[in-house]
Amino acid sequence: MSNIKLLDKNGKEQSTLDFDKDLLAIEPNKHLLYLATVMQESNLRSAKAKALTRTQVRGGGRKPWRQKGTGRARAGSLRSPLFRGGGVIFGPTGEENYKKKLTRKASRKSILSALLEVVNAGDFFALESVPVTEGKTKELASFFKTVDLERKPVLLIIENDNASKDLIKRAISNIPAANLLVTDNLNVRDILNADKVIATTAALKEIEERFKGFAKAN
Repeated sequence: MSNIKLLDKNGKEQSTLDFDKDLLAIEPNKHLLYLATVMQESNLRSAKAKALTRTQVRGGGRKPWRQKGTGRARAGSLRSPLFRGGGVIFGPTGEENYKKKLTRKASRKSILSALLEVVNAGDFFALESVPVTEGKTKELASFFKTVDLERKPVLLIIENDNASKDLIKRAISNIPAANLLVTDNLNVRDILNADKVIATTAALKEIEERFKGFAKAN
C-alpha cells in the first residue's frame, strides 16, 4: 500500500500522500526486526539479582564438627554451598552485562523494515501539523479520540526541528498509551508496539530522505 492518509486537525481524511516507491520496493527484513527487538529489550535489562557467595554469607566461622571420627564427610564451614543457608555457586553477581549491538547499517535497515511493515499494513498516517497549541493533554486526547485511537498504543513522529516539540511532549506525557519520537530517535521497538503510527508531513520527508540510500542500493 503506497498511499498514506493525510489527516486534518479534526482527524478527517484530507487526501493521500505517496510514500517513496523505491523504498516501498524494499522487502522488510524480518530477521533484522527480530535482532533489533532482542537488542533493545536486552539493553533495557538491568542486573539487579545478586546471590551471596560463601565468603559473603555471615557466620560459619567455626568448624561444624571434628575432622575425623564422626562418620560424616569432613566440613570446614557452614557457609559452604553444600549447607542450607550457605553461599551460592555460580549465582548472579549483579554485574552481568546484557548489552547487545547491531552495526549502524543493520540498525538503520531494521528501522526502515519496521516502518515499511506499518506502511504496508495501512497503519501509517500523516498530519500537516500536530494539533497542540497550549501543551495541554486534552488537545491531543481529543484528536486521538476523533481518529478512534483513544487508549490505544499510538506513536507520534515529528520532525527534529519542530517548533512545538516541547508543547507536544508535555501534552502527550499524560497519555499512557501514546508515545512521541523525533525522526532521529526512531527505533524498532516503539514502531512495532504501536497500533498506529502518525507522522507530520515534515517528519515523513525526513524519513524518506534519511533512508533513500537503501533504495539506491537495491
